[in-house]
Amino acid sequence: MKTVLLLLAIVLLAHPLHAQQMDSLQYAQGYLYYHTYGTGTPVIILSGGPGNSYLQQEEVAITLSRSYKSILLEQRGTGRSIPTPFDSTTITLQAEVEDVKRLLDHLHIQQGIIYGHSWGAMLAMCFAAAYPERVRTLVLANPGYYKISEENFAVHVANLRVRLGLTDLQLLDSLTTKVSGGRAGAADSLELDKLGRLSYIYNKSMLDSMLKKINAGKPNIKMRQLLIQDLFRVHYDVSKTLPRYKGPVHVIAGRQDALAFYTYDLKIIRPSIQLHWIQESGHFPMFEQAKPFYDTLFTVLKTVR
Repeated sequence: MKTVLLLLAIVLLAHPLHAQQMDSLQYAQGYLYYHTYGTGTPVIILSGGPGNSYLQQEEVAITLSRSYKSILLEQRGTGRSIPTPFDSTTITLQAEVEDVKRLLDHLHIQQGIIYGHSWGAMLAMCFAAAYPERVRTLVLANPGYYKISEENFAVHVANLRVRLGLTDLQLLDSLTTKVSGGRAGAADSLELDKLGRLSYIYNKSMLDSMLKKINAGKPNIKMRQLLIQDLFRVHYDVSKTLPRYKGPVHVIAGRQDALAFYTYDLKIIRPSIQLHWIQESGHFPMFEQAKPFYDTLFTVLKTVR
């Protein structure tokens, strides 16, 4: 019996259930790492943040790999893809856009299906605007800002705060003050993270289990800060550039997402966008309502020609 179990373990190790291949490509300031899952028509997957680990969207890559070749990029400034120097000269919106093109060129993909979540959707739209001929279809999951502005940021924050009760708001403000003043401990930071995520989730009872997926991998805060600064510097606004891309755009979004107003605005900017709402879901429908999310995602991908 022990021999049988040992052989079974060896077989499982040799043939993992979710086989993936990690590779990289070189550019002037370093290496870009990416992960490939499955076979078939390639789908480029861009995680959110900015600065989040690729691992946050790995479940999407694994699920899609049943029928497609999922290619999950470790974006510049995250994970192993750290440029030299790592500063405002190498972490820019333009650099991130060019990295997507580098990946397509490296993989000999003339026209790609681009999937992006949150910030990844923003990057996907920027890439489509810069290189419209290289995009076959855009699939945007809960897209973030279509335009960087103080007004949109204020709406974003207000939508998050209105979803919290008075006690939670008081605790949130207290913890934020402690963290910004350098007086917070590990427990304070953990509690602040949980409170900050409450407004992004519809089913609050799922908070702890979802946090494990949302916080998969370690985000790179430096990359996040540098890129946000650059977004303000270049006055990021896809309402002025996305019309260059004439192909199909699908948006899959949680109906109860605090950032859903961005999706409505995108529909105004581009009326041809196909909206697919996931009920009883916030900003992470792939975790909160997995079955309807993946049913919708596979249905959308089947329409790609």
